[in-house]
Amino acid sequence: MNKYFFVICLLCVLTTTPNLSALSFWDMKPHQVRDLINNKILNIEAEKFNVQDVKDIKIEREGRLTPLRIYQPSECLHLPIILLIHGGAWVGGNLDTHDNMARYLCREVQALVVSVGYLNSPEGKFPLPLEQCYDALIWIDEHAGNFHADPARLAVVGDSAGGNMAAALCLLARDRKGPTIYIQVLINPSTDLTGNGTVQRQNDALDPVRWYATQYVADPKDVYNPYVSPMMAKDLSKLPSTLIILAENDDLREDGQRYADRLISSGIPTNVYTQWGVGHLAGNGARASTVARESLDIAVVALRGAFND
Repeated sequence: MNKYFFVICLLCVLTTTPNLSALSFWDMKPHQVRDLINNKILNIEAEKFNVQDVKDIKIEREGRLTPLRIYQPSECLHLPIILLIHGGAWVGGNLDTHDNMARYLCREVQALVVSVGYLNSPEGKFPLPLEQCYDALIWIDEHAGNFHADPARLAVVGDSAGGNMAAALCLLARDRKGPTIYIQVLINPSTDLTGNGTVQRQNDALDPVRWYATQYVADPKDVYNPYVSPMMAKDLSKLPSTLIILAENDDLREDGQRYADRLISSGIPTNVYTQWGVGHLAGNGARASTVARESLDIAVVALRGAFND
């Protein structure tokens, strides 16, 4: 029997949680993990949500080419904007895996949604994927009018690894004096990739985070960079208002709560919502499945409220 067959069968059972035996990921190739993550997400049953228009484009900035998928709910003027950064442990996830989440947010919030197809790791090493997200942010600010959208009402939403990158993008935009982000919504975010001092395999509960980190960073020291581990940022002031959505049985729950606590102590208006009785919701959230709808609806309410202030 192929040695990966047993591992894949086991992971197919466990993959809705971030500790989905990522200890076993160390024995697999990144492309195998990518296929596993993407196929698992796409196999989750979910209603498909209709929106008025969906368009794929590519943008280029400073030599970087980035695919975007743009969702338009209507021809209404002054639409708010959501920049969606998909999860998938950096190695997986793409515009297709998160298509239904984008459609759901577009329909329920009545917002223009721009989903970023950043390059997966390890092909895309930090800072490239984050720079692609920043490129998308700049492009939205410059082209919002073409879509009847209002760049003054801009949110960033990310799940899991995308939650990490959404938080990092808010830091980056602040530090570069880039476009103003009105609200950030971090869903089951991973905010600390330091692995308690090492990214080497230790056969303990932090090994999943360490594996993800080894794929995302070229230099192990980069895990201490606040744009990789937002928890490492010394200054969390002047960031947008924040909603952090957690799951009761998620190994990343503590990370998310610690980041929320730091934001609150830094004077950032921050709300935390915990969905009880569930584990890491990245796959189900990406598909906007029934089990994840509770958390997504909290995000919808927060986004509507922020945009209507």
